Amino acid sequence: DLERVVDSNRRERAEEAQQAEAIVAVEVDRMLARWRAREVAPTIVSLQEQLEQIRAGEVARMRAKLGPLTAQQEEAIEALTRSIVNKVAHGPISELRRSAGRPEGLHLVDLIHRVFRLGD
Repeated sequence: DLERVVDSNRRERAEEAQQAEAIVAVEVDRMLARWRAREVAPTIVSLQEQLEQIRAGEVARMRAKLGPLTAQQEEAIEALTRSIVNKVAHGPISELRRSAGRPEGLHLVDLIHRVFRLGD
């Protein structure tokens, strides 16, 4: 009778240990993903900032040419240009995130810096 109780307790502990290992594995994966994302985050921020500067500059130039605009026209121009910038940036940013922590990730960071002339 005592052996059955001991065996039952061992099985329960083994099952709980497996569950704990699974939880730890999931959390380690999450932590590693966050850590890897830190490698590419500065490049993503630089790219977004540069594209926003270009967008804002072009909008300002267009406003100067067009003259006074209604609030609705201003909002439409802002929405349109932000949408274009977001669509242009989506591919490179997605690839940077996907490659984070992999050997090609550093190559892609360098390539993005050169192509978009980040830091110039």
